[in-house]
Amino acid sequence: MRHEYTLFKRYKDAKNKKGIVWFFYYYDDDGTRKPKSTGKSLKHEAVAVVEKFLAQNDSNDRTLYEYTKTFFVWDECLYIKRQLAKGKRFSKTNATLRRNHLDNYILPQFGKRKLSSLNRVEIENWLVALKSKNTGEALSNQTKNHILYAFRTILREAEREGIIPYNCLSIVESLAVQPKARDVFSQEELQKLFPSDLEALTKIWREEEYAYYFFILATTGMRRGEARALKWKHVIEDKKRNGLVIEEAIKDDDTTGSTKTGKSRVVVLSQRAEEILEHWKASTPFNDPEDLIFYGRNGSRPIMGKTLQNRFQKALEKAEIKTDGRNLVIHSFRHTYNTLLKNVLPLDILQETTGHSSESMTERYNHPSLKDSYSRILEHEDAFDGLF
Repeated sequence: MRHEYTLFKRYKDAKNKKGIVWFFYYYDDDGTRKPKSTGKSLKHEAVAVVEKFLAQNDSNDRTLYEYTKTFFVWDECLYIKRQLAKGKRFSKTNATLRRNHLDNYILPQFGKRKLSSLNRVEIENWLVALKSKNTGEALSNQTKNHILYAFRTILREAEREGIIPYNCLSIVESLAVQPKARDVFSQEELQKLFPSDLEALTKIWREEEYAYYFFILATTGMRRGEARALKWKHVIEDKKRNGLVIEEAIKDDDTTGSTKTGKSRVVVLSQRAEEILEHWKASTPFNDPEDLIFYGRNGSRPIMGKTLQNRFQKALEKAEIKTDGRNLVIHSFRHTYNTLLKNVLPLDILQETTGHSSESMTERYNHPSLKDSYSRILEHEDAFDGLF
């Protein structure tokens, strides 16, 4: 309970202004300002009553605002530091996302509440009815689940520290999620997006770099963050066919980390993709081993995610790809790759190229397991050449 109060006096006989009684305003567990009588007519006695009242109602309990001052704040949050010390993965992007959910949704509703006053039914009802702060429309169940995860984590920490006796959200079930299916491109649409004529290709994507970046996505099935992190040192030079080592990814906050699975893998380039990269390496001013293949301001700065999204949308328009009623996103290239090759490649080979394999792989191509993987995938080079 906040130790803030305001004394004021009232008269027992208000009409004749006789018989003073001291009252005070205080803040309850919800942060609401409330009046209360001291029952005393002398001010010093009233002060003693107020201070005793506040002391009796004070405890180790804190408001959610007070407890979460640094929660999910990168470099300050003790919870995150403990997770990393345990060898668990917790990215800066994840921290930013959780903190945004805390600041935008949880704290505005429950920030002034004492941790011990929070209850499952109230929070669950609030969560189900939650609407977007920006649009006023109902939030997706997936977003609500992210908010629930953040809230549950906070209360679990409070329970761990003995501030509350139990986590009221520990048994709250997640909301059902029905993700919007991502559509795929047809082979004809891929041909429209990536014509063989360089002038036509550049007209669609505006610049060669963007055209080559998206072509690599479409012909390797890699994730966009993985392609953003590619360096020239990742090119496998093989006398039969070149390939790529995928071992890093650029996150949404533009930091570099591991792949989504935390594992490295290799992909074989189609003949056209190999030719494109050779042409691009000869054209770009940044072609040292440590330089990014696809770069922003310089060879060490990745292309901005927003820039790629903008180029993708513009290219769909330029190529006259029908988007009405379809959920075409950058990740659709990966889904298309998987769809076109799933009936052509053996399942284990497709899993190895897309990073869905459960086999353990080491970090670099010079390890025998990645060399063996590349040799197995290379046996199916015709399938990659015939993708579209």
